[in-house]
Amino acid sequence: MREDADRADPLFSTMANAVHIVLVRPLYPGNVGSVARAMKNMGFTKLIIVGDQDPRQEAEALWMAHGAEDVLNAATYASNLEHALSGIRLRIGTSSRIGKHWREALSPDEMVDRLASTWDWLPTAFLFGPEDRGFSASEIEGCDWVVRIPTHPGCPSMNLSHAVVILCYSLCRRSLQRSRADHPAADPGEIRRFLFEAHEMLLKVGFLGTEPKRAHYIVRQIHGLLSRAKMTIPELRLLWALLRYIQRLNA
Repeated sequence: MREDADRADPLFSTMANAVHIVLVRPLYPGNVGSVARAMKNMGFTKLIIVGDQDPRQEAEALWMAHGAEDVLNAATYASNLEHALSGIRLRIGTSSRIGKHWREALSPDEMVDRLASTWDWLPTAFLFGPEDRGFSASEIEGCDWVVRIPTHPGCPSMNLSHAVVILCYSLCRRSLQRSRADHPAADPGEIRRFLFEAHEMLLKVGFLGTEPKRAHYIVRQIHGLLSRAKMTIPELRLLWALLRYIQRLNA
């Protein structure tokens, strides 16, 4: 689950504003409430419900949306899909079906990679069909892309809210990766300089003990940790600030 600081990232906010989760003819109000909660878990709020009846104020929906009643109450309800998708630029359908009569589908990772290379934060709808049968082949044809979550062949159909949260998480993960990429990597020379000063400070406070081999092992482990972390410049600055603070306390 992303931290609150990541939720406030402008890149994520832009993406979340573009994404609409669309439930087409959902059968059970409780599933609609569960979807609202799953969306809010991942930081998404734009829910569209298409069907003959509005389930938003059903007791079961409100109960299953616990903590995300705001997402449920703010959801858009429409009886007609085309009306509901007014203003949407990209339609991504979901389906668990495979076979020669079905369109080739992307995996969640492939879908996110394609979005990252072609998507300019256009209003995008992820469409989920009825729980009992999903979309028909003709309904899927109305989508620009199709995504399929890989599942075990013995039980290919997923719970509605589980499918929603997997796709939302896939988007969150890419957003976090792109957010980190916006910050240049820390210079290896600066990391070595930090390690040298950190070594001196750790010796001074007695953390490394008096055995040279043990001290060398600890410093090597810290160096490996920082290398694997692929630190950005702001992250290294934070470590420098922490080191300076500890040095002042032990002055």
